[in-house]
Amino acid sequence: MIEFTDLSREPVREFWPNEEVDFTPWLAEQIDSEEPSKIENVIQLDLNLRSTEQSVGRYNLDILAEAEDGRTVVIENQLEKSDHDHLGKCLAYASGVDADIVIWISPKFNDEHMDAFQWLNDHTQEGVDLFALRLEVWRIGESDPAVQFTAVEEPSEWKDQAQRSTDLTDTKKLYLEFWTGFKEAIEESDTPLSARKAFPENWYNNPIGRSGMKLQFKVSVQNNFATAQFVIDDNPEAFEALQGDAEAIGSHIRGDVAWHPIEDSPDRSNRSRVEVTRDIDLEDKDQWPAYHDWLLQRGTELHNAFSDRVRNLSV
Repeated sequence: MIEFTDLSREPVREFWPNEEVDFTPWLAEQIDSEEPSKIENVIQLDLNLRSTEQSVGRYNLDILAEAEDGRTVVIENQLEKSDHDHLGKCLAYASGVDADIVIWISPKFNDEHMDAFQWLNDHTQEGVDLFALRLEVWRIGESDPAVQFTAVEEPSEWKDQAQRSTDLTDTKKLYLEFWTGFKEAIEESDTPLSARKAFPENWYNNPIGRSGMKLQFKVSVQNNFATAQFVIDDNPEAFEALQGDAEAIGSHIRGDVAWHPIEDSPDRSNRSRVEVTRDIDLEDKDQWPAYHDWLLQRGTELHNAFSDRVRNLSV
């Protein structure tokens, strides 16, 4: 007979006695690491750390970050039950740095504070998103502690898309719908790819485990193609080192693998890339499941081929 043990929630201050000295540096290190952090996976956005204890008027903002799409993110940490003081700080910091995303972290949220964030999500201007994340530490029996972030209030993705769609071109609407379906395919699959928020653009990015490098998926209505690619930002030495193992890398990826150094970058962005491309007709929605599956498979192969290699690079 199977024996079950207890799942217990631990007081967070046993692990981080002080917000400023203990928790904020820990969370900043998680965001700044090459692996996607738990908080990034919860909000489905990749973040770049900009500063900690950023001065905003008479107070200090815990963490200032930037989403990969360029939006400004403020993170307010709290190791006790939510209160009016921290709610006010969230709004003051957001105003002070003109933030697009506000993240409030606490181990327990009072109903009135969740209601306030919900009201703000429903009534603030388009493009401003607020998250209330519950911080928990769990053990199973005598196991090591495990950290968990849970979104107890977040923007309604359906509402957000519905509002934005009124101002989007038909092509932008098509991209948003296509990538939303691709995100759902990732969530339903056993894949190392990370589900990320869909945007009305022709690209969809994914982390690979090292800063300055990523997986990127692209589709084009006008040119009828889909691409899965590994992208390196402004690091020709890393590209050359990996290209030296091109034959072994190519053996893991189905399709014709093309290696493009920085000088081949079509938008002069100082990016090199390794890509696999196929023809598609994005306006034929009946084919979308097949396109999603192709991108998912090629993306998984690229991830498996490059993730360990990029971590071991010395350039």
